[in-house]
Amino acid sequence: MLKLKRKKEEKVIEAEVVEEKTKTIMLLPDHNQLMDLSEAFAKSGMFPAITNKYEAAAVIEYGRELGIKPIFALQTIAPVKGKLSIESKVLYALALKRGIKIEFIQKNSKGCVLKFSQKGRDSYTCSFTAEDAKTAGLSGKTSFLSYPEEMYFNRCVSKGVRAFDPRIFLGLVTREEAEDFSDSPLSKSAPEPEKPEEEKVKVEFKKSKEQPTPEPEKEEPTPEPKTEPSEEEIEEKKKLAESIKANLEKLEVDPKLFKKFLFEELQPKKPDREFVGINKFGHLSLNEGKLKDLQSLDKNIVVAVEEYHKSKTFEDEAKKTDPT
Repeated sequence: MLKLKRKKEEKVIEAEVVEEKTKTIMLLPDHNQLMDLSEAFAKSGMFPAITNKYEAAAVIEYGRELGIKPIFALQTIAPVKGKLSIESKVLYALALKRGIKIEFIQKNSKGCVLKFSQKGRDSYTCSFTAEDAKTAGLSGKTSFLSYPEEMYFNRCVSKGVRAFDPRIFLGLVTREEAEDFSDSPLSKSAPEPEKPEEEKVKVEFKKSKEQPTPEPEKEEPTPEPKTEPSEEEIEEKKKLAESIKANLEKLEVDPKLFKKFLFEELQPKKPDREFVGINKFGHLSLNEGKLKDLQSLDKNIVVAVEEYHKSKTFEDEAKKTDPT
């Protein structure tokens, strides 16, 4: 009986060791596993903020430090201006996970006041009001005008967590802060490296009446092969187009004028982007845009609308409706 009991105990210990090793492997993959996983996520197209496997790897590892699983990390952490940013709602969840109690004193369109407390520590009350937004130069932004309650809450959470338990941040900034104080991802992109001038082949010709100087042959540009989109891609683009139109209605923006702005003003500045195209009926259509660009537009629609309100298309329409 004693031997049988020892064998059972040894099996339990072995099982616990195997389970612990499995957990360690899941949390701490080796370099090759991490890069393979990161490359798969970057190529999936499901995370528009991630442009390559190196960014994906950085986000996954940062998420692991915070105790966040890879998929959730890629959805809520993003690189902005060379620095990782995190959504405020994740900070809120991480604070609760650490045992921090957050009491809502005020949360409305005029401001937000939260009380942070934890056993054995003094409580801390934090606020972010319309006056704070005005001082920070945020009150005129479209996001604060359209969703004031959520914007005040996000800023109050980041301000409070940063003061009450800065360990949660680990050097991050919130995505809301990064987007408010960085250039628009739709209006500006990273400057492309200058291409070296092509070496010109020097050919000397002796000019004479009998032998005219030949003109150099012009190389015909090779057209890029066009690939037909898959049914899944077509369906995904339809969903994104509907989502963009719904958000435009909420922001009281005419979809036709917005598409005109994208086609005539934004896309010529960014020839690598295609948010809208011409369909078979000769009309501008979001469904004719590129999938990755529609994903970016849907995610950054508030910023895009801000650019639209500064555009010539919007100014011309305003003059028509108000000739004075």
